[in-house]
Amino acid sequence: MHRLFIYGTLMPGLRLEAEMHGARFVGPAQVPGRLVDVGRFPGLLLDLSTGDGQVTGEIYEVDDAHLARLDVVEGMVRGDRSASQYWRETVTVLSGPLQGQPVQTYVYNRPVDACAPIPHGDYRRYIREVGRES
Repeated sequence: MHRLFIYGTLMPGLRLEAEMHGARFVGPAQVPGRLVDVGRFPGLLLDLSTGDGQVTGEIYEVDDAHLARLDVVEGMVRGDRSASQYWRETVTVLSGPLQGQPVQTYVYNRPVDACAPIPHGDYRRYIREVGRES
């Protein structure tokens, strides 16, 4: 089983929640990083050298087959980072039931120069603030 941190449209109540059916909810969490608005979804960026920023989301357990399906949904091309829209990386949980433990998450893998920052790192809150559907 894999522990996966999700922070955007895969979360319950949002546009791609059906992709998570069959996963086991572990709990809420925050991980290091920052969020940007890349259109109809957010992108998590890692800049662990500064230690700035936290992203709010949830952790789930998924099996190998489920993770492979999510890789496709997220535009991750296994073995080819340059062709991938998102890349799966390991981060350490900052808060929640798995605090201090490693989990995997999808990190945005495209240029973000024109992307609006989501300063508080909470996508659900952000779409409420801007009045957007997920």
